[in-house]
Amino acid sequence: MQVRVYGESSHQLDEKGRINIPRKFQVLFLQGGFLTRAFNGQSLVFWAQDAWAAVQERLGNIEFTEVAADDVARYLSCGTEVQLDGQGRLSIPPNLRRRTKLDKDVTLLAMGDKIEIWDTQTWLDYDAERLTPSAMGQALSDLKQGSNTAE
Repeated sequence: MQVRVYGESSHQLDEKGRINIPRKFQVLFLQGGFLTRAFNGQSLVFWAQDAWAAVQERLGNIEFTEVAADDVARYLSCGTEVQLDGQGRLSIPPNLRRRTKLDKDVTLLAMGDKIEIWDTQTWLDYDAERLTPSAMGQALSDLKQGSNTAE
């Protein structure tokens, strides 16, 4: 059975670019995983090992144009395999911190089998702009309509 974790947690990067991962979220790191830029272009995403293997398989099954395939490869190429240290900290490489403007205050969003890592102010701005009550209502409406068509 695949472990799923949900929640939001605020933290600070230390001077070495490490963040303490909440114990509740650490279960996703037991087998290690992959840390790279998220496709939203504004945050990082950690994929638990099994989830990352599934993402790679799905990406391998998509018929990209040659240019798009190169772009996806370049986008993901800055990623790295990661594990927590003995104190439950995740070390974020400088290149990934730079690309997502992670400096001090960070917010972790556990979303099932992955965790997004945001600069806190960027997350608050994104949340205020994109996750409005009307947008959420539309998403729920779309979800409900999708479930009706499946019956």
